Amino acid sequence: MGSRTIGKLVSIRNGQIIAEISSDLGEYVNTLDGINFVGEVGSYVTIHDFDRDVIAEISGINEELKNGYQEYEKPNSVEQITLDLLGEIHDGSFTFGVTRLPRLFMEINLISTQELDTILSVNNAEPPIETNSNETYINALSIGKSTIFDNYQVKINLNKFFGYHFAVFGNTGAGKSNTIANIIQKIFSKTNRSASGAHIIMLDSNGEYDKAFNKIHVINPEIGYRNIKVGNSANSPEVFQIPVWALSVDDWAILLNASEKTQIPVIRRAIQIVKAFNSDDNKIINKLKNHIIASTIIGIEANSDSSPSSSDKMKSLITRYCTDELNPKTIIALKKPVTIAKDDTRDNLTLMQTVSTYYGQLVVVDELVQFCQKYICKDNLFTSINQIHDVVFDFSDFIEAMKFAILYEGSVSSQRVQEYTAPMMSRLQSLNESAMGAIFGKTKFLTTEDFVDHLVKKNQLVNIDVSSIDDSTGEVLIRVLSKMILDFQKMRKQQTQPELIYPINLIIEEAHRYVAENKLQTELGFDIFERVAKEGRKFRFLLGISSQRPSELSRTVVSQCSNFIVHRVQNPDDLNYISKMVPYINKGIIERLTYLKTGSALVFGTAINIPTLTEFAPANPKTDSDSAEISKSWFHLKNKND
Repeated sequence: MGSRTIGKLVSIRNGQIIAEISSDLGEYVNTLDGINFVGEVGSYVTIHDFDRDVIAEISGINEELKNGYQEYEKPNSVEQITLDLLGEIHDGSFTFGVTRLPRLFMEINLISTQELDTILSVNNAEPPIETNSNETYINALSIGKSTIFDNYQVKINLNKFFGYHFAVFGNTGAGKSNTIANIIQKIFSKTNRSASGAHIIMLDSNGEYDKAFNKIHVINPEIGYRNIKVGNSANSPEVFQIPVWALSVDDWAILLNASEKTQIPVIRRAIQIVKAFNSDDNKIINKLKNHIIASTIIGIEANSDSSPSSSDKMKSLITRYCTDELNPKTIIALKKPVTIAKDDTRDNLTLMQTVSTYYGQLVVVDELVQFCQKYICKDNLFTSINQIHDVVFDFSDFIEAMKFAILYEGSVSSQRVQEYTAPMMSRLQSLNESAMGAIFGKTKFLTTEDFVDHLVKKNQLVNIDVSSIDDSTGEVLIRVLSKMILDFQKMRKQQTQPELIYPINLIIEEAHRYVAENKLQTELGFDIFERVAKEGRKFRFLLGISSQRPSELSRTVVSQCSNFIVHRVQNPDDLNYISKMVPYINKGIIERLTYLKTGSALVFGTAINIPTLTEFAPANPKTDSDSAEISKSWFHLKNKND
């Protein structure tokens, strides 16, 4: 019997394998790898065969009486353990599943560090950049120590973890933020050939990560760190704005709480209008501008408003929006002279004069309508506008476009559009005047590419603190940012060699606020987070999501995650959700999640071959997420000024 041998197989039936622990062993044995406890649930054993090593997990332990004994005492009984077969090591590599069952009375052995490294595929954790080079890169990142195997460092395959989408789950206070901060700190602490090619964006929902990250540049000057505090310019080193011209129909619908049937069509039309009137002029755009102006004038004239009211609307329209053909100075020839004032009879009028009232009436209505009819296009010119990207405009431009869209929609459909959209316009005005409205601006950037490149290119780590803004604004911000990054990566893939595209990792804290299931039926027919989850990897845009309520997350996004770090989870709905949505997990693993201590987590997925209970060290510096010290806050000497 070897120093690692702890027993033998005594039962193999119906897929259940039982081993008997040797009676001469104590609770633990000393090996070259350190102290190993005997028969600990969750630990691994090996069963050596002539051409392979079978790997099994101890899933249960019980005591059986020896023949002829009646009482459960150590001399009278034996310990038996139940084993679940995981896979086998053959020719130095590990594969899941076994080719054949082990045989009765085969010895079981405590697993060695070398065997664990083989199973986890981390034998070459930090290889040299080149042969005989002192410079190395990280192939397998140490993230913590095993809670089962003494002093064993748990490592993840860096390519398979950050090269795929991942998720971190756990109750509040279970250690999610610490885990993420700890992993990122370790990545950027390497100074011999630093991770200068990394580009990680952290969406900090609670303002807790800057404390953990702001010393990274001091520790490693090769790493650039940028902290952006959104919506609170007084405490922010810079004013951060999302290009308002990058917002989609869905984004505006979230911000304005728009109803699908009556208000979203107006938003869509406003985006088309603001693009048409702020893009470079060309034949199609000009035809569309004329069509919009002419259609709206005809619609205003046809509604039931009084002549002065209609006149005011049309004057505002042609003053704010005009073309070479339709502008205040455009001459309209009249079929017959018209008197517009005492002793003032005209054969023609300017467009501004045509839409003016004389003696309280619009006096040349027929000529105005006939003139505008010449610019009405039967072709759907709006389709061409939808293909135009990166038309730069500011918030006030969009407000004017919304007013125009309401007039236009009222002219071609219901005249009650203004009534239906009044609450939305009120919210739009309020948003523009609020601190939240300052987040969405014209910016100094002219294209999506310029904006994203400036955000991520110069820094390896960007922390975007959105703790000062409400969830709806934060959701729009991160949706727009995600879409811009995805478009940016797609564009770069078309313009350069794929291997030259630097990967961008976006980690979303409190993801249930933003990446929720069925939160919005999108006008465009897709959800940007689900699209990134499905398509992002081939464009080197990877998601990391962290949440205390996994059951509220988009099922599509979670299903596309390849790696999971799960801290303590006790909510039955969340446990049930994890058991159904997450691969590599069984009932035994689910039960373990309910009693994990703070800072410990189960790590599993493509980056680590077998689920491994891992204890994460405290981040250094820590995140600003410690629980309130109630005793110190409550029990203190009362200040006279209190």
